[in-house]
Amino acid sequence: MAWLQQEKTGIYHVCFRFCGRRYRTSARTRKLVNAEQLQSRIEENIELVKRGRLLIPEDADLVTFLSSDGRLLQKPRPTDQISLGQLYDSYLDSLPRDSHSPETLRIAKIHMNHVARILGPKTLLSSVQTAQLQRYIAVRSNESGKRGKQVSTITIRKEISTFRTLWRWAINFGHVKADFPNHGIKYPLFTESPPFLTWQEIERRQSRGISNGIVEDLWDCLYLSTQELEAYLDYIETNSIYGFLYPMSVMAAHTGARRSELCRSWQADIDFEGGTILIRERKRTRGKQSYRHVPLSDRLRKSLTEWCSRIGNSIYTFPADHRVMRLRNEARRENLLSVSPDEATDHLARTIATSKWGKIKGWHIFRHSFISNCASRGVDQRMIDEWTGHQTDAMRKRYRHLFPSFQRHEIDKVFG
Repeated sequence: MAWLQQEKTGIYHVCFRFCGRRYRTSARTRKLVNAEQLQSRIEENIELVKRGRLLIPEDADLVTFLSSDGRLLQKPRPTDQISLGQLYDSYLDSLPRDSHSPETLRIAKIHMNHVARILGPKTLLSSVQTAQLQRYIAVRSNESGKRGKQVSTITIRKEISTFRTLWRWAINFGHVKADFPNHGIKYPLFTESPPFLTWQEIERRQSRGISNGIVEDLWDCLYLSTQELEAYLDYIETNSIYGFLYPMSVMAAHTGARRSELCRSWQADIDFEGGTILIRERKRTRGKQSYRHVPLSDRLRKSLTEWCSRIGNSIYTFPADHRVMRLRNEARRENLLSVSPDEATDHLARTIATSKWGKIKGWHIFRHSFISNCASRGVDQRMIDEWTGHQTDAMRKRYRHLFPSFQRHEIDKVFG
């Protein structure tokens, strides 16, 4: 016979004896009628066993076997399936040290937070189908992004790409079997970014009374001539209270190095005698740190010579010290010994905030202006590729435009 016991929590347990041994299992209910149903089932199955009509396998868990009418031999075990809320953390835990930059992981986490928020953090990865992906795209395309605008198609594509990367990881680790279900999904109409513009072109358009939102977008498309670049560097040299900022800015403007590459630079990478500087890159080859060499200009050589004499035997070209205003998010740092990309951006913005240069957004204008000026002077594209690390035609086309005055000069050659 089986009997019921009720705990202080109100949960019922079914107890019974079999072959001289006492067993007890939770009915997982506070309702007496439901508990009595389980009690009756166990009593009935015990009677069937005694009559020989139900045989207990040797490897069976008795309680599970009797509770399931002989359908289960063992308690259900956890599977390798994971939910969308667990996916990023599981992925992160599996990564070896330095396999991805902190910035790459930060962006991936943001993307997957959006996926989990919209599709549900408890949704099993294996249950996601094309319809859910399409719903995600529809929801994201109607949400607000920067400056109150709707989230761009480019951003949504990047989020789906991140999701696909983690899905492939999940396949390799046995969390899901099916391929990523993105076949046939549709994205909103893609709006191409405005063309890059000179300072004068932006001011002429601004004088026509266009809205502030459009003006902000135009300043994001700014690139500087060599004369404007030198004036910008002069201002930083004169007004910066952060010692690293001027030599770092010159290095960015005269090599086309990315912000993270500047922060990653070592003193040993600078060959003053050979007249070159080595750039440590991570974007050219996935999962591998590669290098490229760029010649030293006179201004860059002078600024780095003076700066290196001040920092002594530091490994990094732009070491962290007490004079640099530290930002608190340590998880976004590649190391604790050099100025971080976020700190470089913050200090540059503080330095130019109250000047006419305050319209400039971040560090990438140095890289884009470097490439644009090289192209406008007729520098061989292969050399530009070597200096900047470009590989694809799409990347080259993104930067390969000339100053309006050079374009007019070329068209005049044709039509006089």
